[in-house]
Amino acid sequence: MSQAVKEKKSAALPPEKRRGRGKKLLLAVCALLLAAAVGGVFAVNSLAYRVCRVEAGVPVLASDFIKSGDPEAFFTEKSQTFDVQIPGEYRVQVKSGFFTHWARLIVEDTTPPEAQGETLTLPLGERCGPEALLSDIKDATQVTAAFVQEPDFGRLGLQALEIRLTDQAGNQSTVSAALKLSPFTGELVWEAGSPPPAAEDFLITDVPAGAETALRALKTNHVSRQPVTLTYEGEGYPSLLSVADTVPPKGEPQNVSTCTHAPLTAERFVRSVEDATDVEASFLTEPDLTRTGEQTVSVLLRDEGGNETVLQASLTLAEDTTPPVIQGARDLEIMEGETVSYRSGLRLEDDFPEEVSLEIDSSGVDTGKAGRYQAVYTAEDVSGNATVKTVTVTVEPWTISEEELNRMADQVLEQIFTENMDGLQKVTAIYDYIVSSVRWIENSEKNGWAKAAYEGLHNHAGDCYVYASTAKLLFNRAGITNMDIGKSTASGTHYWNLVDLGDGWYHFDATPHMEAVRIIMWTDQQLMTFSASNYNTHDYDHSQYPKVN
Repeated sequence: MSQAVKEKKSAALPPEKRRGRGKKLLLAVCALLLAAAVGGVFAVNSLAYRVCRVEAGVPVLASDFIKSGDPEAFFTEKSQTFDVQIPGEYRVQVKSGFFTHWARLIVEDTTPPEAQGETLTLPLGERCGPEALLSDIKDATQVTAAFVQEPDFGRLGLQALEIRLTDQAGNQSTVSAALKLSPFTGELVWEAGSPPPAAEDFLITDVPAGAETALRALKTNHVSRQPVTLTYEGEGYPSLLSVADTVPPKGEPQNVSTCTHAPLTAERFVRSVEDATDVEASFLTEPDLTRTGEQTVSVLLRDEGGNETVLQASLTLAEDTTPPVIQGARDLEIMEGETVSYRSGLRLEDDFPEEVSLEIDSSGVDTGKAGRYQAVYTAEDVSGNATVKTVTVTVEPWTISEEELNRMADQVLEQIFTENMDGLQKVTAIYDYIVSSVRWIENSEKNGWAKAAYEGLHNHAGDCYVYASTAKLLFNRAGITNMDIGKSTASGTHYWNLVDLGDGWYHFDATPHMEAVRIIMWTDQQLMTFSASNYNTHDYDHSQYPKVN
C-alpha cells in the first residue's frame, strides 16, 4: 500500500478513536517501565542485608552488609556514626560497586560482665570503692560496680564482700572479694639516720602490735622503700617503711693548690661531709684550669633526698716547668725464671707529685733467658714535663742446686710443722703456708717445676703452676706421696696436685679461687661438682690419671 493511501486511511479515522489508541499505548509503556523499575529495585536490594545484628565489641565492616562479601565496600558519609562498644541501633549506608544500600546495624550486649575478686588490705578508717577490689574486668561495654552491702571501714579484720557488676546493657553478675582493715599505716615515713622503728610506730590505733619482719635489721642510711609485715592477733598485715632524707648535708671545704691543666674533681675541695645518706659532690661551674692565680670554686653537695648545700673554696694554679725526678731506679739482677720488681724502692719527686704518671717499658726484657737487657722509666706531669731513665736488667743463668732448693723447703717445713702432726694436719699446714705466702700473678715460670717452686719459695708470687710446684716440693720433702695433675684446653690451662696419705688419691689445690674454697683432700665428686659450677676449671681427662676417691 502506498504512503498516500496510508495517510488517507488514517485521516479517515475519527479523532476520538485516534486519541483512544494513544492512551492505550502510553499505559502499556508506563506499565513496562514500572515493572522494570520494581524489578531493578528488587534486584539491587537482594544484593545486601537489610539488618545486621552483632554482639557488642565485635568489629563491623561494610563488607558484612554485602551478601557477596565485597572487600571494596565502604560506609558512606551519610551513615550514622556507630560504636560497637555501645549497644543501640544505627542507620548506615553502604556503597558496593555501582549500588548504594541502606541498612540497620543493631549492636546488642547479651553477655554478663566478668571480673576477679581480690583481697585488699587498707589502714583502718581509709575508704575505697568496689573497683579497688576487682581485677581483670571483662566485658564488651562499660561496667559499673557496686557493693551488695557496704563494708564497715571502721572495723578491724577481714570482711567478706559481694560486688555486683552491671554492664551498659543491664547484664549483671556478682563477684566475691574481701577487705582486710589494718591497725597499721600503709606507709611509715622515717627520717634517714634514725634508729629503725618499732612495730608500735606503724600503729594508727591503740592495739597490741608485733612484727614478722626483723625491724631492727632494716636499713635507714639510704633513701628507700622497704616492705614490712606487722602482726595483730596472729594475722599478718603488709606495710612500707619509707626512709626519707630531709636534712641538707654539712660539709667542710678545703683549698687546693696545684698546677695548670691538672685534673680536678669536686671531691678534692671537700675535707669532710656529714649526712645520713650518701652525698655526691659536683662543681656549680667548672673551674678554669688554664688560668694561673687564685679563683673561687663553688661545690654543690647533694644527698639521696635531693637536699643541697653549696661550699666555696679557693683554687690556686701555677705554671709547672720543672720535670719530675725518678728516685730509686737502679740496675737489677735476677736469675732465669724470676720475676722483676721494677717498682720496688721507686719514688717520684715533683713540684706537684700527685699529678705525675709513670710508665715502665720492659718489653725488651726476657726473664727466661740469661743476658743483659734494658728497661725504660718515663715520668711525666700534666704540663708535659718528662724525665726518662734507663736501667739494665741482668738475667743470670739458673744456678740454684737441688740441695739449695731442698734446704729452702726444709726451712719452711720446720716453721709450719709441729710434733705429733698426722698426715692430714701436715697437708693442711702446707696448704695454709702456700695460700698465705704466695701472691697470685697472671703469668710465671713454666720451664720446669723446680724453677717454679723456687719462685714460690723465694719470690712468693706466681700462677697455678707455681702453686702446684711449690706444693710438690714441700710434699716431697715431707715424705707425702703426691702427683701432678692438670687440664689443658682451648679455654685455658690449670695445674694442681693429687695426694695419697695411705687410703687412696685425693685432690689438693692451693691456687686461690674467687669462691674462697679450700680444696684439701677433696674427692673426685666434690671437685667435679665445684668445676661444673665454675666454668669447668678442673675438668681433667680421667683416663690419664689414677682413680681418685
